[in-house]
Amino acid sequence: MSIVQSIEYPIEHRYFAGFLQHAIDESGVRGSVEQSDGRITLILSEEDPEALKRFGLYTQKYLPHSIFLGEISTERLEREPSAERFVSPAYPIAPCPLCLEEITDPASERYLDDTVVCTHYANEKAYRDEDPTYFSPHFNGNDTVLLSDASRAKELFVLTDEEIKALFSIEKPTLRVTVKDPELQRLTGKKFLRLKAPYNVKSVLAALNAKESGISTLFFNERLDEPEMVLVQERRHMIYDNRLSASLEPLHEDPLLNRFLNIAAEAGFDEAIGAALSRRHGIAFPLMNFEGLRKAIAFAPFNKEATIAAMMGDERRRTLLERFASAFPETSVRLAEEDLGLFEVIAMILGLESADYETLMEKALEFHGNGGLKIDMNFTEEGFDYAAMLGSIMSFRLAGTEPHYLAYSVFEAFGDMAVSVLGQLKREFKIDRFILQGDLLGNPVLLSRILSKFQISTPYLSTRIALDGA
Repeated sequence: MSIVQSIEYPIEHRYFAGFLQHAIDESGVRGSVEQSDGRITLILSEEDPEALKRFGLYTQKYLPHSIFLGEISTERLEREPSAERFVSPAYPIAPCPLCLEEITDPASERYLDDTVVCTHYANEKAYRDEDPTYFSPHFNGNDTVLLSDASRAKELFVLTDEEIKALFSIEKPTLRVTVKDPELQRLTGKKFLRLKAPYNVKSVLAALNAKESGISTLFFNERLDEPEMVLVQERRHMIYDNRLSASLEPLHEDPLLNRFLNIAAEAGFDEAIGAALSRRHGIAFPLMNFEGLRKAIAFAPFNKEATIAAMMGDERRRTLLERFASAFPETSVRLAEEDLGLFEVIAMILGLESADYETLMEKALEFHGNGGLKIDMNFTEEGFDYAAMLGSIMSFRLAGTEPHYLAYSVFEAFGDMAVSVLGQLKREFKIDRFILQGDLLGNPVLLSRILSKFQISTPYLSTRIALDGA
């Protein structure tokens, strides 16, 4: 008899199965591991109970968690392990628990060795991360936090069990979390921060040195498109991921449509409507049906000067601008003179300390009530009406609306707009398969709103492909 475990694992990468193979090798149990069609199959013979026990103890201590793990079922079957040994390619994963033991244990021969590479997932080649990142005890603007002392994670930040598992997984994604520690809030001036556990040998050594000096957190400027995850309503999705999410096939020259087609192929959709909400590639609603692929609706790029000119050309909105300039003269001057994108303009209208998207999103997360204000999200024959949206935001600011409530309302309005447009496209084209993508979904306010209001049918968000990227 054998113990047979079937493990859902939607990503094609083979490193997790490789860790299981290494555990088989180290424990001496007669077993095998296979991976295909989104599933890992582990077979362990029961002929040697002691070897089976060693396998169990080894995996408890050294088998890392993976964010891609799904349901696991276990049976006892008359099934023999394969004689073929599983082999994994090299991947840019974090040091595994065995690597960490080698690096951080003073009794280890490889203590503080910066040349350690992981060879513990049945990989014949090893990956070495050439990382130019500089870690500092001093916070600078929008730095990401490196957690130096894992034992203080829940003391410093508000973290759920799911966030803890993701944070310390072998993939080491960045999470946006609430700061709990008053001193860390004072040091950074922020209530929300991006948090990452040590993710390569360099960061492990930096964190170890900081911890021994009594420093629980370091700060760094994170590299472009490093793994970043959003967790909402038990959903886990990579917003960016240049390391481990599935690579895109070149199916279309437009990056937004190419990602849409790749996700549709993953989902097995031959027709679908998408909501692509991306700061990098714009906001659009792709449509794929028997007629082909196109953007059924696409927002024109935001142009601050043209939007203000349109507001000045309308008597009611011109009066609004004049009232706003009278109430907030410094802000009005900056709006006129500085080169700003849409979310920077909104942040400035709200009077936030920094006119950028990150600050606007963090301000929205401060609101913990239910239901926001009705922000105008209208369309004209020319497309999305930016002037109407900014006008309504200015009106609420003049009425004394709290900035955190107004920021929350802005992102909630984007979610409502997406759901409304998808509903209209469904009725027009008789398609009830929906895809969500884009880095705006990394905002929990917006994503939660879409998921809670989406009565049309369950939208598809990929767990294999990052929702945005290059």
